[in-house]
Amino acid sequence: MKFLCIVPIYNEEIKLKELINKIKISNDKMLDVDFLLINNGSTDNSSNLIKLSGLKYVDLDKNYGVGYALIFGLKYAFKKNYEYLIHLAGNGKMYPNEINLFKKKILKEGYNFVNGSRFLPDGQSKTNPIGRIIMIKILSLFISLIYLRKITDATCGYRAFKVKIFKNIINNFNNKKFFTYRYEYYSLGKVLLNGKIKFTEVPVTMQYTKKNYSKIRPVIDWFPIIFGWLEALIDGKKL
Repeated sequence: MKFLCIVPIYNEEIKLKELINKIKISNDKMLDVDFLLINNGSTDNSSNLIKLSGLKYVDLDKNYGVGYALIFGLKYAFKKNYEYLIHLAGNGKMYPNEINLFKKKILKEGYNFVNGSRFLPDGQSKTNPIGRIIMIKILSLFISLIYLRKITDATCGYRAFKVKIFKNIINNFNNKKFFTYRYEYYSLGKVLLNGKIKFTEVPVTMQYTKKNYSKIRPVIDWFPIIFGWLEALIDGKKL
């Protein structure tokens, strides 16, 4: 089975070198996963670090948005015949060595969409701002109620899934509205609505620094996230 892990990167020079080292160490020891670094128009030294990494990468000519980079990775996975795709953040808040938790659920337990959760037992959210934790838990409860399917971390972007899940709606993602955070939560919403897709969560670590812990802007970026969840519920499109 072919696994591809995509890592969208935009201006992460401070954290990127450490992340690249973690990827190399993890992959050499246990992962057996191909990595693709997606340079989303970085204007700092990220571009040079990516080129020197020795990992496979692509350069986008400007920052089209995190959703665009993830959609690019999905299309790349289809084109290169990867069976499973993994999302890993480029700011170092997710641990590459936890990819094996996702692979275990897929290879040994037969799940075809696995999402990370910092709030499950053995998950870690100690460095997350308390206000953010409260908001995520409220949103997760709301999503669980309206989707009638249990989810404990409705904003975690650490995930692994079978690429073919999205074959019927991949062209839908060409719309610019999905080039934001909207894509991640719209696509997850569609998964939760489909009872034939075997879905689960795994405990993960979300390690935030005190400064610039997330590129999600208060209020402004929460709208695309919420709209993504709501649109998935009402637009009638099916996987």
